[in-house]
Amino acid sequence: MKPVHYIIPTAAIGGAEKRFIELWAYLRENQDQFNLKLVISAALLQAIRANETLYKLVSPHEAHISVYDISFDEPVISFQKKLYRFVCEHVPKNDIVHFILSFPTYIFPVRHMKSVYSLTESSLGNVNIKGRLLYLLNIFRTCQADIIDPVVYRKLCRYFFYKKNRIHFTPGSFTDTSIFKPVMEGNKENWFVFLGRFFYVKQSVRLLETLPQVCQKLHDAGIVGYKFIFLGYGQQETDMKQILQKEAFRNLPVEMRMAHDPETILAKSKVIFSVQLRNNYPSKSLLEGMSAGNIPLVTDVGTTRLMAAPEFAYYVPEQFTADDIAGGLLSILALDNMQLRQKMEAARTFVEKNYSIRASAAYYISLYSKFDC
Repeated sequence: MKPVHYIIPTAAIGGAEKRFIELWAYLRENQDQFNLKLVISAALLQAIRANETLYKLVSPHEAHISVYDISFDEPVISFQKKLYRFVCEHVPKNDIVHFILSFPTYIFPVRHMKSVYSLTESSLGNVNIKGRLLYLLNIFRTCQADIIDPVVYRKLCRYFFYKKNRIHFTPGSFTDTSIFKPVMEGNKENWFVFLGRFFYVKQSVRLLETLPQVCQKLHDAGIVGYKFIFLGYGQQETDMKQILQKEAFRNLPVEMRMAHDPETILAKSKVIFSVQLRNNYPSKSLLEGMSAGNIPLVTDVGTTRLMAAPEFAYYVPEQFTADDIAGGLLSILALDNMQLRQKMEAARTFVEKNYSIRASAAYYISLYSKFDC
């Protein structure tokens, strides 16, 4: 089999890391054309081992993982040099290398000519001018580029018109509907869940800060027995913990915890928040919530409606207020049992039809097959 090496330059599990690690394990088990290998940091391996669901997928294939130990405090160029040196020591130069999130743009020359780079940003507006220039350089230097957002894809095809045949549009994200599924009919709770990293693009802090007013509005409407659950980690985790210590949050039904087994919470919850700036497509957390029968309450931005369709989703503005969040929740809670069940089933069916891992696997097999190995 032809070797393909996934190279991930991060220390923690985000949506992109989770997607490609799941894909790596799936491809190892379900095709015999390519021999998938994984190059990750010691910190990321530790995070995988702490995640019971993910480690169950990874553990049978652990012998095919190469682990580097490089400080993430290193400057960007120094980190790239050390990581690519590790790659050169462990990956023959004729193998296919698939760089996730970043590419060794500052390294000259790159010995591995059969390269794929995955740009997983949902919007180029998520980064400053330096970040956008780096992404453009990555596209310029890689052999094949894999772009997840349709708007970003079209822009890059215009910028790099001379190599647009080497820029490819990923068929969205995916989730495992056998893991993320609702509890038996009638057992859903009034739990409202945010799942994902705590950083500014996700607007987790903004959502949290609305909750005292949101809870008051739910109380005024006679809603009881509900709970807000924030599952995740990230740069703003300390800020969120400090917010939760404020007097306004005393006795409010709000929890924050790590998301080692989100499927157990999502199975019982009723609403999944995805309130990002600029775009929610193709949020893996949103797909997992929908697969588990949750109603999406999302910011109406970018290409979000490609995933959170009007038949089952509710929308708030990008700069949402407590009134917007409370209004969306009250609209969902006003649904009768049949209406609620229909929307939950529509959300899950949409995921099963459009975001299966099989479609993603076929796409990447086709992409690797473009190399004359």
